[in-house]
Amino acid sequence: MGISTSIHAQTKKYPSLNHIAIYVVSLERSTNFYRDVIGLEVMDEPFKDGRHSWFKVGDHSQLHIISGAAKAEVHPKDTHLCFSVPSMKDFIAVLTQHQVQYEDWPGKPNTINKRVDGVQQIYFRDPDGYWIEINDDKY
Repeated sequence: MGISTSIHAQTKKYPSLNHIAIYVVSLERSTNFYRDVIGLEVMDEPFKDGRHSWFKVGDHSQLHIISGAAKAEVHPKDTHLCFSVPSMKDFIAVLTQHQVQYEDWPGKPNTINKRVDGVQQIYFRDPDGYWIEINDDKY
């Protein structure tokens, strides 16, 4: 019994993230934002109904944007999407080019937060008020 338990522990497969879906007011505005500002790769989406945009996020995960929300909502910063980038400096240059304001965790404008493990992070909102964290975690 000890051997099979040990083998099971070594081969246990945990659930993996398939996708996250967010509900937005303007599909075009949000698609442009996630493609041009965040830099995500647009994927083909199966619905072809003009209400969906899909983005590749990592090797096996996706972000699905679905239009139809009546209005943008205020979301707490604690609820956020996080993307890691290779260069915080280069990413901030993209934000500046697109006139997107960012802040650190406490809310100080144009400031980079540094976690205790040395990872740099910034926060800003997408067009529908969803908080986005960008960090330089090398995982």
